[in-house]
Amino acid sequence: MQLHNIYKSIFCVIALSLVMSACESFLEENPLDEKTTGQFWRTESDAQTGVNALYFGGVPYLHNIDVDGGWTPKATMWGGVMSGLFIDKRKDRTFTNASEGANFNIESFDATSQKMWTEFYIGISRANFVIANIPTMTDVLSPDKISNYVAQGKFFRAYAYYYLVKEYGDVPYIDQPYTSLEGIYVERTSAAEVYAKIEADLLDIIDGNALPNVAFYDNGGYVTKPMAQTLLAQIYLQWAGAPVNGGNEYYSKAANMAMDVINGGQHGLVQPDGSSDDLNSAYNVIKTTKSSNEIIFAKEYNQTSYNVGNSYAVRSIGTDAFQWKNANGNSVFKPGGDVLYNAYLPSDLLIDSYHPSDVRNKEKQFFFREYTDETGVSHTLNNVGNWAWFDEGSLINGRNGDYNMPIFRYAEVLLIAAEGLARTGSDAQGRSYLNQVRRRAGLGDETASGDLLIQSILTERFHEFPLEFKIWDDIRRTRLYPEADGVQSGRLKWVPLASAVIQNKPDGSTRVGAIPEYALLWPIPLSEMQANPALEGAQNPGWN
Repeated sequence: MQLHNIYKSIFCVIALSLVMSACESFLEENPLDEKTTGQFWRTESDAQTGVNALYFGGVPYLHNIDVDGGWTPKATMWGGVMSGLFIDKRKDRTFTNASEGANFNIESFDATSQKMWTEFYIGISRANFVIANIPTMTDVLSPDKISNYVAQGKFFRAYAYYYLVKEYGDVPYIDQPYTSLEGIYVERTSAAEVYAKIEADLLDIIDGNALPNVAFYDNGGYVTKPMAQTLLAQIYLQWAGAPVNGGNEYYSKAANMAMDVINGGQHGLVQPDGSSDDLNSAYNVIKTTKSSNEIIFAKEYNQTSYNVGNSYAVRSIGTDAFQWKNANGNSVFKPGGDVLYNAYLPSDLLIDSYHPSDVRNKEKQFFFREYTDETGVSHTLNNVGNWAWFDEGSLINGRNGDYNMPIFRYAEVLLIAAEGLARTGSDAQGRSYLNQVRRRAGLGDETASGDLLIQSILTERFHEFPLEFKIWDDIRRTRLYPEADGVQSGRLKWVPLASAVIQNKPDGSTRVGAIPEYALLWPIPLSEMQANPALEGAQNPGWN
């Protein structure tokens, strides 16, 4: 193996330099003229380019990565597909078929794992370059700008390591940019130690003044203090649960950090006193607007102005919709170089568990079953569609869309606070945060305590974020899986994963205990283990 290929997914020395041009918005993806790494980090434009690149590589890029090209689930969807609670109806890739068959073997999952691992370390590499180089630019940047840029680098480094550690457990921890091959072979660091390093990065920027203490859209889509606080609250919640099992100390930290966001006042629920169930509902506002202060962090798209488009729309609806004709006999939707396909179809378990008064399961809120085209012809879907991703203009005009994808929302902050408090004995205060989310959805107040309250909070997370990719993390950290607790009851039973009735293993069927505990962590990619002698023999248990 040639030296320049050694461990290449982690140590992309020039991954940062030639990605984004300095521009007013980091959505504008124009390549720089060629620069060598020695010529970079000289001008304010270089610094802005380096920072802008953070928003496209690493974790945010999961919204762009698919399985093996073609018509497949995005990386954001892989956990939900593995859970069986969402179904890839197209079924034309090894990963999704293996997931449905509960064949959790390294041959079927290695290529998919490699894509995630590589992207996370690309994000870390870019962040390390920013953190190391920006402080040297005192001749072209003000002290405040240097502090802000470094804080953004630390946010994205923490974000990437958070995903790495929850997806893989122990991972190599690298906090300096690589400019040579010296020291490239790095052993795995324990998950607890990686979490501690993540915490240190985030506390450093939360406790300082480098980040604006404003809402996401008020800061032009760049990192804010509430973003860093929300990320750390999420991290504490995951840290508290399996496999690290930090326990009550970290549930308490999660609640306190979430309450800092709540008490900060920069963010809030859209329509907090109860949403309508029409196209002006809270959930449609969240979907369509780029000003709501419910959004703490979003993956930004703008096909119209910058040719950076949201391609979730084609995954929002089944292929049957391409057969629809309007009153003039013309096709309702255009392919636009792609096809419509349900890559993330919600399971019947989820759809049937919403209470009848829950706004979120009413037509054209999170999901939809009917569509009327511009000529007045009504069409019925063969399968439930994902309205939260549906972009009419995108599909009619055959192009990607402009809607942003929520990553952190204020509703999640409320539910993190609720769970952290409930797990540490503060049921009444936990219920108060939970019930804010429930009332907005048209539900009555929860009155349960103890384990029933925690189960209610987990159910609320599933009902509030069905298309925002939270469920696999919740299964992973709790080792619990949702089972039906009556039809349209608004409740679910969360039972131990090992004995749970797992949905869609295979599609349309259930199977008890179909997900082994080892499958909750991804296998270390084989090419990484072959390239890095320090990883030899260090595969995650169970992946043979």
